[in-house]
Amino acid sequence: MIIRKNFKYLLKPNKTSEALFHQFAGARRWIYNWGLQQRKETFEKEEKKVSLFDQNNALVFLKKKTTWLSSIHSQVLQQALSDLDKAYVSFFLGLKKGPKVGYPRFKCKGVRDSFRYPQGVKVEEDRVFLPKIGWVKWIKSREIEGVIKQTTILKEGEKWYISFSCEIENFSSPKIDLNPKKSVGIDLGLTHFATMAIGDKNHLVTIENPKFLKKSLEKLRFLSRNLSRKMKKGKNRYKARKKLSQFHFHLRNLRLDFCNKLVLQIVKNHDIIGIEKMNILHMVQGLKTLARAINDAGWGLFLSCLKNKAIEYGKTLHEVSSFLGNTKLCSNCGQKNEMELGQRTYKCSCGHNLDRDLNAAINIKNQAVGASV
Repeated sequence: MIIRKNFKYLLKPNKTSEALFHQFAGARRWIYNWGLQQRKETFEKEEKKVSLFDQNNALVFLKKKTTWLSSIHSQVLQQALSDLDKAYVSFFLGLKKGPKVGYPRFKCKGVRDSFRYPQGVKVEEDRVFLPKIGWVKWIKSREIEGVIKQTTILKEGEKWYISFSCEIENFSSPKIDLNPKKSVGIDLGLTHFATMAIGDKNHLVTIENPKFLKKSLEKLRFLSRNLSRKMKKGKNRYKARKKLSQFHFHLRNLRLDFCNKLVLQIVKNHDIIGIEKMNILHMVQGLKTLARAINDAGWGLFLSCLKNKAIEYGKTLHEVSSFLGNTKLCSNCGQKNEMELGQRTYKCSCGHNLDRDLNAAINIKNQAVGASV
């Protein structure tokens, strides 16, 4: 079994290296915008599509005309065109099969600055070699596993990070004897982030929703208004945008830390994990009044972390279909009862009364255990 795994570290560049980082990220952005402009103009004038092969050939002549591009590693520029091609493929694929993806847009300076090497990067104990940049110090917080396939340098907030995309061959999850008593059913929600039914006795555990965005809306509005008042292209506007960007980065890190810690606790303590399969994009588009709360909860991030950790620790994860009506199904007798969204207590004619989220979590856990045994 071959798996891909990312390893992210904090870089400690000097002033020269940091200046080169900005130059490489700027060149990558410029090539991406050049390629997008070429594709749009060719289609509007000639109604023809430009392929990645054609643009890579045109890049050779462009570098001869634009002298400053010669100082940038050629594969970094090629990767920018590759990203553009993937954006077009995703857009047209979304039109045919879904989910819908927006049309590629021009990139702005200072927004998600990054560049990527497909090869040529060398790693030592406390430093990494980047082609045409040189050796850069980094904080090696953990060992790298597998073979490095791609290396991305990215700026988040005011710091630069390096991310290695590694391929691990002959990966095998640890073999564990599945114990039904160490099972858990997880029902995600907004009142509580998660309601969990644990073990054969259905022990109830609720995880409070941290609501990072909701708690920070007042400060976020202040920073946004402060940015809108500043004169365009002015130094004060740059400072205001920098503060707003740092605050968004802080919120994202809070949510990521919360999800990682919760997932690790769940995976380490349970062998069989059941969770409802969710179409989050459809929910956000369909429930406009709850869209902000759903995005704030970070369900997609939680599910992604849970899947990866379950594979790493050899645990069994079952995604239960939402069409089975886990909320409406009685966990005691199996009878299906209609429920309104505001009804928080599940009541069945068999006399079974309990919290609706716990009832759903029990149904999810029972289906996951049944599929595992």
